[in-house]
Amino acid sequence: MLLLRGNYISNLSYLGRSRIRNFVNIDYTRGFDRYSDEYLVYRCENGFSGFRNDSIGNEQRLSLSIESVLFSPVSLYGFRFAAFGFADFAFLFGTNDFVGSGDILSSIGIGVRIRNDNLVLNTLQIRLGFFPNLPEYSRINRLIISGEQAAQTQ
Repeated sequence: MLLLRGNYISNLSYLGRSRIRNFVNIDYTRGFDRYSDEYLVYRCENGFSGFRNDSIGNEQRLSLSIESVLFSPVSLYGFRFAAFGFADFAFLFGTNDFVGSGDILSSIGIGVRIRNDNLVLNTLQIRLGFFPNLPEYSRINRLIISGEQAAQTQ
């Protein structure tokens, strides 16, 4: 298996009293000499949280994720807020195929992260996504609420 990954994080910019930062992730994966029932799929690590379809797979995957985060200056009882927008694109295609010849999946959406460093689950994320070109037999969850636990330090 070959995996090439690139990540870009912009400098923190000011927008009035708020701050904004952009993230870009690109990922290319290719499988070599795989078993006949082994293939690459769309994954939540590639930005497709809330999407499931086990009938789509191929030998190569190219994915691109873009996210912009607006950090609010507001702090309410130790809670801080950050709004974000995202767009994710992925292509699954065969060994000797070009990128556009396979299956394409995209998602766009918005969300908010609420953070409080004094809580065990210090970040709550509410994410609303839309899949404009949903493949057949797909199951989706447009609204995702998740929490992130504070990292343990020694």
